[in-house]
Amino acid sequence: MKGSFKLKLIVLLSCMVTIAFALAGWLVSRLNVQLMEDEISKQFSIANEQALARLELTFQEVSRVSQSIILNPSIEMFVTESLDPGGDLYTQFKNRKYVEEQLITLQVDTPSIRSIFLFNENGDLAVLSQNGASGKPGPEEMAMVTGKLESHRGNLVWGRASLPSAVDPGGRRTVLIAARRMLNDKLIPYGTMVVVMEESLVSKVLRDLTENGNGKVLLLEPMGGLLYSNTNQEETEQLMHLIEASDPRYAKMNGVTYLFVRHRLEPAGFTLYGGVSLEEIQRKNKDIIHIFVIAGIGVVLLSALLITLSTRTLLMPLADLMRGLRKLRSGDFSARISVRSGDELGFIGESFNSMAEQVSTLINKVYLAQISQRESELKAIQAQLNPHYLHNLFNELYWKLYNDDQAEAALLINAISEMLKYSLQSVKTDTTLGEELQQIRNYIKIQTELFTGEVETIIQAEEALLNLRMMRCLLLPVVENVFVHAFRNMDEDRVLRVKAAIHDEALHIEVADNGCGMDDSTLRALKEVEDALPENNKTGIGFKSVLRRIELVYGTPYGVEISSVKGKGTTVHIRLPVQTLPQEY
Repeated sequence: MKGSFKLKLIVLLSCMVTIAFALAGWLVSRLNVQLMEDEISKQFSIANEQALARLELTFQEVSRVSQSIILNPSIEMFVTESLDPGGDLYTQFKNRKYVEEQLITLQVDTPSIRSIFLFNENGDLAVLSQNGASGKPGPEEMAMVTGKLESHRGNLVWGRASLPSAVDPGGRRTVLIAARRMLNDKLIPYGTMVVVMEESLVSKVLRDLTENGNGKVLLLEPMGGLLYSNTNQEETEQLMHLIEASDPRYAKMNGVTYLFVRHRLEPAGFTLYGGVSLEEIQRKNKDIIHIFVIAGIGVVLLSALLITLSTRTLLMPLADLMRGLRKLRSGDFSARISVRSGDELGFIGESFNSMAEQVSTLINKVYLAQISQRESELKAIQAQLNPHYLHNLFNELYWKLYNDDQAEAALLINAISEMLKYSLQSVKTDTTLGEELQQIRNYIKIQTELFTGEVETIIQAEEALLNLRMMRCLLLPVVENVFVHAFRNMDEDRVLRVKAAIHDEALHIEVADNGCGMDDSTLRALKEVEDALPENNKTGIGFKSVLRRIELVYGTPYGVEISSVKGKGTTVHIRLPVQTLPQEY
């Protein structure tokens, strides 16, 4: 990010305050919702349990009425006699009126009971006591009642049905049905009783749970079927699906979330699901969030103002440091800043002053060093001109001798020219094993022709190894030591053997002679490697340079091993890595 540090600091701190305030607001909102939901759930659960208790009294009243009908001897006798249609019609009419009067008397105590149907064992209607607009249950309703009664003997079974109605606009009315098998005192069935009741039997008891239209209730009969609900068909199906999956705690209907509680009436088996709307909680929670947003904006603005005022003094040392850095960047290395405090910013100011002074000193040193280096390079270039002229002179001399049929002298001059050309190249540029061996041949030719006389020379190397890469001038210092030291007091029977081979994934080069050899003290002194080579030593001449260069460039396990016996000769064993690609050292 580019821009003012002060502006970024204010924005950063303001963002931190905003995030902290937003997080606190979110936590307060969540805790508020959770506490309110817990409290509403607790209160609604108590109301739901109380409503279920009142329903139990209602169901007990219906059970009492049905029990009074079943145990009435007159009703039992009439229903049983209805199986035989013969007999005195007047007596049958009088008995029917008597039974209907008794049923009407029982219905007066329970106004929600609209109709009572008594069927004999043949399924024929024996008695009908009707105090409402609901019609007779049809075949579907009777099949439902019969199916539920198969697993019960003498207990009430409940259901919900839509029966014909003469007063309702749609011609049908949703009612509650309670049925049971009629058993005498000897528990012998003699008929079936079906009681039709208005939904108000349940709805008036659950009125407190559905007050203001914010509550949802769902009453299930003992066998799990729907008995009563104040929801529409779509909502009822949604709740029934949730109940089949698990006991729902939350359900969203028409964009409103409802909190549900569940209670079961034992031992009757009725289950009541009551749901209360959380819309009011959500609305209050939104109001709290709005308050937090407005308060957060005010806190952020106030924080930005306070941060701006407080950072003016705090950031003054940083402003001084910025001015000093700009001067330093423009090349004014005499720039210094004033230290205003003893804290971290003061330490930074002192460090800046110290750094500026050190940079100025270093620049002066580097400038002088560059001048000295340029002078040295000019001298080195001038020193290299003479060897190049000599190399060209040797080439002209070689061709003159060759044209004058002086082949031996020409070859000698050619060997000197090749060695001079080879030595002019930097030791940083690598060479091949073949080129290094060729320079050994040139060196031996010069030595034997001009100085020491004949030397038996054996050079062994497979042709495949000649293209392997290696550092320049590794073998020449070793061979030079042979002529300078090993053969210095020998005039004949001199043997020099150079052998190259690959063992254990490494290039092994062995230089052996049958010279005077060395004692232990001389051998130890020869193995002591110098710490560093002179920088202007471009060719790396010297046996110790061979040891040092291998140690610096290749490291373990590569190096040089020397073995020597006084009066019997010396063997130098060089171990190098196998390299096929050109490198610069």
